[in-house]
Amino acid sequence: MGDRVQMEKLRKLTKRKNPGQKRLHAIFSRFLLLYALLAVGAGVIIFFSYFVLVSLGMIRIPSYEQTRIMQAADAIRTGGQVEEKLLPDTCVYGVYGEDGTWLYGNIPAEQRKEVWRQAGTQETTSLYGSFWQRIEKENGSTAMIRYQVMAKFVSPALREIFPNAELVFLGAFVLIIVILTVCMPRRFGRYVDRRLKVLSETAARVEREDLAFEREHSDIKEIDEVLASLHKMKEALQKSLREQWELEQKKEQQVRALAHDIRTPLTIIRGNAELLAETEDLREIREWDGEILDNIKDIEGYLVILQETMKGEISLEDGCGQAYFPARPWLEEIKEKAAALGRAGKAEILCRLELPEASSCFLEGNRTNVSRAVLNVISNGVDYTPADGKVEIHASIVRPGDDGREWLRITVTDQGPGFSGEDLKRGTERFYQGDGSRGHRHYGMGLYIARTFTEEAGGRLTLSNAETGGAQVRIDLPLYQGAFLKD
Repeated sequence: MGDRVQMEKLRKLTKRKNPGQKRLHAIFSRFLLLYALLAVGAGVIIFFSYFVLVSLGMIRIPSYEQTRIMQAADAIRTGGQVEEKLLPDTCVYGVYGEDGTWLYGNIPAEQRKEVWRQAGTQETTSLYGSFWQRIEKENGSTAMIRYQVMAKFVSPALREIFPNAELVFLGAFVLIIVILTVCMPRRFGRYVDRRLKVLSETAARVEREDLAFEREHSDIKEIDEVLASLHKMKEALQKSLREQWELEQKKEQQVRALAHDIRTPLTIIRGNAELLAETEDLREIREWDGEILDNIKDIEGYLVILQETMKGEISLEDGCGQAYFPARPWLEEIKEKAAALGRAGKAEILCRLELPEASSCFLEGNRTNVSRAVLNVISNGVDYTPADGKVEIHASIVRPGDDGREWLRITVTDQGPGFSGEDLKRGTERFYQGDGSRGHRHYGMGLYIARTFTEEAGGRLTLSNAETGGAQVRIDLPLYQGAFLKD
């Protein structure tokens, strides 16, 4: 629970952009300085405690025994057995006769002869890790007194446990240094680790493509720079995934559009094949056979586009193949294919082209795609028109705007049930299938494809209902004059 609270506090801190950023080496120097200050502080406290205990008489300074011996030296020379009374209780002493005979004292028996032999004639000597003071007494005997130059506790119990008081304080200082040496790096590690968790969480999100997160910040400059790099990586990955998704959507859209549009030449082929079985007129057979071959070529073209789409080389809205093409010959081609669709669907096609045959008007766009747009609308009209009904196609030049610009308006009117109110609003949406009231099954692609290709050519598509009750679709395409193209 505590870790989560700390992480939340840290996250609030890192949400602020550049919150007093520090370099990693500066943070380390700060921890190192803190370590040094704590170590010095511990030394000062221990040093102060030592002198407080000395001033309170709880610890004897290192020179205490030697000083007491010097002060008692005259009394020891002239007195009798006064050593035990005059010397500190931490001193060991022994009194020898002129010939080295042991007289009295508290030197351990096994050391007595060695002490006398080593003492010789020197006043002081070092033996068994201690100093020995030699004092010649007036009665001819010699006193040998052992003392140590070290701080000692006054309490015998503490002195038994800690013979050298200085080592206690030195050991305490060393222990504190060890604790600081262990704790400070751990504290520094936890400090950095909490900030690295933001970095690791960000990296983990990028790895599992969970990219719905904001740019994280850190108060450590080096970590913040890595977070900035991860954010750029995240944005690049997000863009790549979005582009990949859009590409897949366009591929799917193109495939569906092609699958839908292949129905048009297939419908003509099927209708002509049925008519071939009903006639023996050689002229009609040749005419319908030619239409079959033309539509087979159209299917082959669609399959090529499909192959390019699967390779990712083309999409429904990529605008490839844009060019100017003459409007009148193109309309004649549409008229022929519309007639074939009508024969296949048992509907009469009434086509009026109000453009002069010598017209110099041109359209701009992908000719195949614009044809697909118009033929999709005509195919829909044939589908919804009852058997032996009529589909009217009217092409004329209009000037709908105040700028006087000429547009080619193609209006397709069928004798079906017409559009519902919802159809008029959403009929050109992708996959919109209506409420089924028009009584014909479709996949919601025809009008969407028609609108897409119309807008690709700079035009617009409008849905309405005719006064006779049938559906009416209007396609407006901008016209260009031959003189304009030469300019």
